[in-house]
Amino acid sequence: MNSDIDLKTVNRRSFLRLSACAAVGTSSLFSTLFNLRQLNAAAANTTSGSDDDYKAIVCIFLYGGNDSNNLLIPSDAATYATYAAGREQLAIPRDQLLALNSLNSDGRSFGIHPSMTGCHELFNSGDLALVANVGTLLAPATLSDYRNRTAAIPDHLFSHSDQQVLWQTSVNENASVDPTGWGGRIADLIHSTHNNSSISMLVSLSGSNFFQVGRTLLPFRTNSNGSSTYDILNGWDSHATTRAEGFRQLLDKDYANLMEQAFADISNSAIKNADTFNAAIAAADEFEMLPDTSLGRQLRMVAKMIQSRQELGQRRQVFFVATGGFDTHGPQLDSHAGLLGGLDAAIKGFHEALGSIQAQDCVTSFTASDFGRTFDTNGRGSDHGWGGHHIVMGGAVNGQRIYGDFPDINFGSAHDTGRGRWLPTTSVDQYGATLARWFGIPDSELPTVFPNISNFATSNLGFMS
Repeated sequence: MNSDIDLKTVNRRSFLRLSACAAVGTSSLFSTLFNLRQLNAAAANTTSGSDDDYKAIVCIFLYGGNDSNNLLIPSDAATYATYAAGREQLAIPRDQLLALNSLNSDGRSFGIHPSMTGCHELFNSGDLALVANVGTLLAPATLSDYRNRTAAIPDHLFSHSDQQVLWQTSVNENASVDPTGWGGRIADLIHSTHNNSSISMLVSLSGSNFFQVGRTLLPFRTNSNGSSTYDILNGWDSHATTRAEGFRQLLDKDYANLMEQAFADISNSAIKNADTFNAAIAAADEFEMLPDTSLGRQLRMVAKMIQSRQELGQRRQVFFVATGGFDTHGPQLDSHAGLLGGLDAAIKGFHEALGSIQAQDCVTSFTASDFGRTFDTNGRGSDHGWGGHHIVMGGAVNGQRIYGDFPDINFGSAHDTGRGRWLPTTSVDQYGATLARWFGIPDSELPTVFPNISNFATSNLGFMS
């Protein structure tokens, strides 16, 4: 990185990309050391609540832009005919849809993709809800706003990187707001009154992300195998044991040089926390109901951390997991069916895992993605869109309902910005604020977490009890 960069000339977009590059280029160990240094200072002032008050939210990010036009599908004869005509070769046959017995259908009928048998079961049993046509907005918008690019319309629509940042931060590029994520801002507000731990309440199982960047806290990054530490401490032969013992002796010395002492102190703290973390996780269940996929393994570690929450001193946690492959410009039907099937198996397995440790009521999972995709086809797949449909799951969810406004899927409708790129009818801020309120953020602090929320008529979509 150029050491002569003038920070006064770096705009928000550049700052975020530089930060992301730095995070990717830095080893996970030194990232963990940096995090623990901040977290140890913050934890000195923490107080603990009762274990009965435990809550967690789990962001499941679908990188690439999920084509949710084939996730939630109208199934009444007239609207399905419009769907089939618009989607052409991307249409799912009507007789293959899994019927949703929605409690708030308003006379309409919907089905879910045939690969999502687990989510279908969870919806109809009341443990899962769907939120229609969610997207990045700064204020309620009309087609005129979109065409004239008024203040309601975010910058850089249909761009993967920019819309990933906006989904995870709710901060538009040119806004004079700290470039932090809304998960990080939630944690900043409540960590001191809920957690008594040197391990962050922000936990990423999928590397660096913008969602969990806070002003005070940064995410603790681990993987599906547990927390790593210095390689020199690993190994089993006599030489490895000697090296490890020598390194520990170096860390235990008193140093006159402040930098050397700081490195020793932070290293000892990191090793201690890694040992505590790994010991707690080792005692947790294996949760074999979760599939042996990348997303399944990430959620298995989340379940282990939730089961180990008392040992880890956690009463609020914000998790980030992710899976990719959703940029389906090419042959889509089979590949997308596989992607949704993998997501479905992980979600259903995670719900069962939480049930086995009596934690379903205190954990809420939700999907997020770059954007929806075009309703029409490019001949083989679909292209970058805007509004999309999302899943919320958990025992505290007011399930078996579809929230938000399903778009008018006729081409040229008031929701069509072109090619069936649906103008969102629900904002990311409203979606996130509904989760944040359940998590413990008071109404008075919602504008701190979601800077655009006051522009919308409601900050509570009703899908959380």
